Amino acid sequence: MMLRRGRGGPDGAGALSLSVSLFLKSHARLPNWVLVPYATDLTDAQWDLLKPVLQSPGKRGRKFKDDLRPVVDGMPYVAHTGCQWRYLPESFGPWTRVWSQFRRWSRNGTWARLLAVLHKAARRAAGRTEEIPSMVVVDSHLARGSSNGGATFHDRGGPYGRTLGAKRVVAVDVTGLPVGAVVVPASTHENDATAQLLG
Repeated sequence: MMLRRGRGGPDGAGALSLSVSLFLKSHARLPNWVLVPYATDLTDAQWDLLKPVLQSPGKRGRKFKDDLRPVVDGMPYVAHTGCQWRYLPESFGPWTRVWSQFRRWSRNGTWARLLAVLHKAARRAAGRTEEIPSMVVVDSHLARGSSNGGATFHDRGGPYGRTLGAKRVVAVDVTGLPVGAVVVPASTHENDATAQLLG
């Protein structure tokens, strides 16, 4: 969330420089300032759909004592804006908390479970009766760098004529919804990558 000037305040009051962290910590009531969500923040309906997966207890039975919603809202903000984790606005909480939670969920399969929940919900919304698709289409693509001389993940003429870099393999159902994705070295054969994706 960010602070924006609201209506009803005096016009000649001048600019008020107040950081979001100070506002959140002090819980001060400023009648002419209101908290509005970022465009990347989850709606209440989206949060209600994802909350059971995100707040499920781990192997040790640990439950989250604090509210996970600002932490989760910080992840699409980073993905959409491309900002570095360290420059994440403080309204999402400490950047280390958001980053460590993102890493933890990347490693323990939470993102895969979320994708499955979202896929089933999208299929129901599209009028599909079965939650699991009967057919998928698999496609692969080499990740190439920018053409403006920036860093590249694609190096032609690697050892023995192989291409260095990464290959993205994505499976979608007949409606175009993603079923799964995997990133493998560029030298991996499509059959092996598909087996890894679907297996």
